[in-house]
Amino acid sequence: MTLRRCAGATLAALVMLVPVLAPALGAEEAAAPEPKTTPEFGQEVMDLARWQPLWDGKTLAGWHPIGKGDWAIEDGAIVGRHDAGEGEFGHLVTDAVYKDFVARLAYKSLKGNSGFYFRIEEKGASGVSGFQAEIDPRSDVGGLYETNGRAWVAQPTPDQVATYFKPDDWNEMIVAALGRSLSVYVNGKPSAHVAADPGRLDGRIALQLHGGQEGLVYFKDLAIVPVTALPAEPGLAGWKKPTGDWQIVGEAAQDPANEKALAVKPGVGVLYNGPKGSTGNLFTEAEFGDMAAQIDFLIPKGSNSGVYFMGRYEIQVYDSYGVEKGEYPGIECGGIYERWKDDKGFEGHSPAVNASLPPGRWQRFEAIFRAPRFGADGKKTANARFVKVYHNGQVVHENVELTGPTRGAAFEDEKPAGPLMFQGDHGPVAYRNLRIVPLKD
Repeated sequence: MTLRRCAGATLAALVMLVPVLAPALGAEEAAAPEPKTTPEFGQEVMDLARWQPLWDGKTLAGWHPIGKGDWAIEDGAIVGRHDAGEGEFGHLVTDAVYKDFVARLAYKSLKGNSGFYFRIEEKGASGVSGFQAEIDPRSDVGGLYETNGRAWVAQPTPDQVATYFKPDDWNEMIVAALGRSLSVYVNGKPSAHVAADPGRLDGRIALQLHGGQEGLVYFKDLAIVPVTALPAEPGLAGWKKPTGDWQIVGEAAQDPANEKALAVKPGVGVLYNGPKGSTGNLFTEAEFGDMAAQIDFLIPKGSNSGVYFMGRYEIQVYDSYGVEKGEYPGIECGGIYERWKDDKGFEGHSPAVNASLPPGRWQRFEAIFRAPRFGADGKKTANARFVKVYHNGQVVHENVELTGPTRGAAFEDEKPAGPLMFQGDHGPVAYRNLRIVPLKD
């Protein structure tokens, strides 16, 4: 069985994806409405993402065993066996360390408790410490457990397990670890979700053999999509200098004393263009080509910003709540901004629907973007293209070609890759949950 499509599972919580992403992903605070990742977008990203094998299918290269138990390769699967008389746990651990990701695998658990571990350290009473997506022949399958920590953080009931688990058979599992959002899916159905988790943010991946039990478990089709989470930590590392008045804060909201300003609270996780509400544009140090992107933004009343893919092609951020029609095509929130030549605008693309929320609310863009193509002679052979753009869960663009950079772009040329640019000089704006998934050609 090869994992190809897991309906309902998502990357962002995709990440994206994930998030890629069931509706629960992205709902970080239950007290106020929060943007949620669109399930259709999540599935599209799952299909288009550049999956990397976690296992070569032939050897255990890239993995190392710790503790007790035997690991072997049989009939295209990793097989773990453990003696009931042996009290020590066994783990097969990746050499590599992972941070944000979506992983998928197939497993068959016949005897003894097991698990798919992630963000672990090699220490503690059982040999590792960190999160486990539960694998078991019968109980708690798909739950989230923190070994040498809080124990159960999300434990499904037996009735829930019965709706998605296939005993004594191959099961499909997807694990999304995106920032502090953790989600598990078994056979396409959500089995656990934790928002705003305070645990580790990176570590190794491991497969488990439980101590004191006879164990027999099979794994195959292990693959991973590393997700780039644009940094929102103090110091603005990862952003190109100069960064102007951009700051990292913990929370942002429309100022109750001034509806055209933002009020912020200290902390981490949110990019904010400073107390003046106007500063220079912010660029990622990294450059991207084909990508899926998740972008959350918040603006106060009357404000204006934009996200430029590759620093050249803008999706407009604008207070369009309740606006029937913008001044010109592409100025509306979610619009693809116009191009400009001879003092005239052209090729602006209005969103198919006005999906804007009131100012002061967090909103979400989800976009699948293809970079322009070039031949060996350097000449462009295909235009850049927004394959699909969602605004707050609604499709606002499909297959829109861009014949060149939009107005206000940082660069007038076109290349196979470029930075993301966040416009900072048109009014107060805050961004968070910025995730990028590279797409296969």
